[in-house]
Amino acid sequence: MKNEKKIQILKKAIDITSDYLNIDKLKFLKDNPRVYACTHGEPGFSDLIEEEQQEIIYAKLLEEPSVKNLHPEIKRHAGLMESILVRHDTMEVIEGNSRLAVYRKLNQEDQTGEWELIPCDIVSSLTDEQQFAFLSQIHVKGKTPWSAYEKANSAYVIRERGWSIEKIAKLIGESETTIRTRIDTVQMMKDNRDNKRPHFSYYDVIVRNPKIKKQVKSKEGLPNLLNVIKNFEDSGEDNKFTAKDLRDKLPVVLENRRVLQKFKDNKLNLEEAYQRSRKSDLEDKVKRAQGLLDDISVSEVEQLEQKRLKSFKYAVGKLTKKVKRIRDMIEKQLTQDNGT
Repeated sequence: MKNEKKIQILKKAIDITSDYLNIDKLKFLKDNPRVYACTHGEPGFSDLIEEEQQEIIYAKLLEEPSVKNLHPEIKRHAGLMESILVRHDTMEVIEGNSRLAVYRKLNQEDQTGEWELIPCDIVSSLTDEQQFAFLSQIHVKGKTPWSAYEKANSAYVIRERGWSIEKIAKLIGESETTIRTRIDTVQMMKDNRDNKRPHFSYYDVIVRNPKIKKQVKSKEGLPNLLNVIKNFEDSGEDNKFTAKDLRDKLPVVLENRRVLQKFKDNKLNLEEAYQRSRKSDLEDKVKRAQGLLDDISVSEVEQLEQKRLKSFKYAVGKLTKKVKRIRDMIEKQLTQDNGT
């Protein structure tokens, strides 16, 4: 029996009918960011016919952790606790692509027909704005958020359709700067032909840091950095550095030209370059000490009593020894660097 209700999207009440639909008649939504994230790096995907694309989407979704986690839960409950949302005019699943994938998998495993029908909330049609706003409300700012990578792909896909940054930001309810950053990050990945989801955080760091971004885009800077990231493993265990390292340590290295050159020449890894560069903090300490000593005037020394003058001379002698110790450390380090 069909039940009717409404949902509110962009200040408009949309009629919804609840019913059961055959899983084979439904389509995965190709522009759904979770689906798009699975398929946009698939060679020749856009050239395939619809049926072939749907088969690839299904296979890719089955590899997703979210689908693997849902499978035993849906099987244990013998069904869904929350219906999927379907557009009747296109038979696309707007919300619930992972759940549809699980139902199809269970239907293949069971073959009793128990999983052929899936509970659906059905809308007759949606405008692009309504569809995007609905997904954004649920997954960008709602109770089941997309990952940063999926949020970025959501903005990128809709921008490719010609939507303005201003329009996207308004529909999502986030700043234009945030939307632009997400789109630029996905674009950098595409330009570098890198579709590995775990790498997104590296590109996000680069786009957000003007100094790093400038180095990456300069031939004299670190243009090879993108290629290094592209060849990182998904697991991250054997990678040269983490995205956090890139964010926190590379800017420090960029401030030290001599060390930066050694990093560019692969004579130092990022951690080694960072440790050497952060020694520049010592220069600030010396400068602060120098400033204090500069304040000592001739008149102040002349006014010291004999006993205080001897005590002051003793303190200056100890200071001279400390300066010599530091000079010896510097000379030793310079000798080692020259021999590297």
